[in-house]
Amino acid sequence: MKTLKSFLIAALLFSSAQVFSQTGWFMTHDSITGYWMNSISFPSVNTGYMSAHYSYHGSGIMYKTTNGGANWQANMMTLISVENVWFINENTGFFTGDNAYTSIIYKTTNGGTNWVKKDSLYSIFHLKFFDNNTGMAVGKYGSSMKTTNGGENWFRLPNNTWTEPSSLVCLSADTWLVANDNIYKTTNGGQNWYVLTISSIGMVAYTIDFVNSMTGYNANYNGKVFKTTNAGENWTQVSSLNFIYSFYGNIDFVNENTGYLCSPNPGISVFKTTNGGANWKSSSSLPFTNFIKIQFINSNTGFAGDTDGRIYKTTDGGSVFVANISSEVPDNFELGQNYPNPFNQSTIFNLQCSMKGNVSVKVFDAAGREVQTLVNEVLAPGTYQVRFDGSGLASGLYYYSMSIDGKQTAVKKMVMVK
Repeated sequence: MKTLKSFLIAALLFSSAQVFSQTGWFMTHDSITGYWMNSISFPSVNTGYMSAHYSYHGSGIMYKTTNGGANWQANMMTLISVENVWFINENTGFFTGDNAYTSIIYKTTNGGTNWVKKDSLYSIFHLKFFDNNTGMAVGKYGSSMKTTNGGENWFRLPNNTWTEPSSLVCLSADTWLVANDNIYKTTNGGQNWYVLTISSIGMVAYTIDFVNSMTGYNANYNGKVFKTTNAGENWTQVSSLNFIYSFYGNIDFVNENTGYLCSPNPGISVFKTTNGGANWKSSSSLPFTNFIKIQFINSNTGFAGDTDGRIYKTTDGGSVFVANISSEVPDNFELGQNYPNPFNQSTIFNLQCSMKGNVSVKVFDAAGREVQTLVNEVLAPGTYQVRFDGSGLASGLYYYSMSIDGKQTAVKKMVMVK
């Protein structure tokens, strides 16, 4: 460690600060330890809501923003956890809260200032609305109920055989899907359900997301990703990722090509695809957070919450840490100085590769301890832009180094001031 620190200090270089706008994912609300983000609902571009509950239940938080997620107001709720949130418009919305063994549905018509209890069901896992009138809630052990008058009244639906539903998808007023190992589907508004058995293709329906009434995606516990083009009747594997996907993970597709996947497993964070799930690339590898919920409101703007109450936002589609900006072959390997420097939370720098090789870029604190790995992959010749997000780290002096095929070639210094 002393040798590394000596090498880092000996290799310091400075550069002047430049104008810089945040890229990729950046934090907009700091942590509240023990609170898990459950759901995200943006009825408009500026107004959005996020729900969180304490890891052992018993209390919850309803977050609200009116400026596109730049700032959040936290409404603490005691003696009841806040599980699912769904807003029909900026003022009218619902959340489910667990109180002992009962889930209660609450409704607001004034943007969350006041909440009124509407109904209850044993352990509600998901709540969604198709339009202003039609909504459904599904719970543990096959329970479900429905409203057709905007959540004023709810009626029980016939019980089914799922145990703990991991996803609820609405394709039309009558067509709904519930994921729980297999997929349960109704085409008559929940009066009858039939089971789509998927185990024969190695699929387990943890989380599913649809971009239209026909095309949807599924993420599996074994890292496999599946796709359907006929409303869930048949599924085809499109990729296999090299990690174990958690039951608490989340998948969100902006369109048929671009989608995101997150899981609270350490070291995973967010992956992005731009070719319909065939290939995925790390969009965030923040080691200090575990993303659990992610949702995009358009092709560029998205939000994510983690298992410690942090809220993140992206305005450029979750730009990856390393992006190729030129395929012209440089004369040699080179690590550029970050800009701006000093920086507030996020900064970028370029690196050049003169030949194909395994490139590793790591960040160390002032004591020489590794805090992040930004790049660790084979890169073709060219120039690349790399982003460092230090939103979960303390202000101070940091070093970043580049290695090619295991041989360290350069080290730079950067200073973060929050």
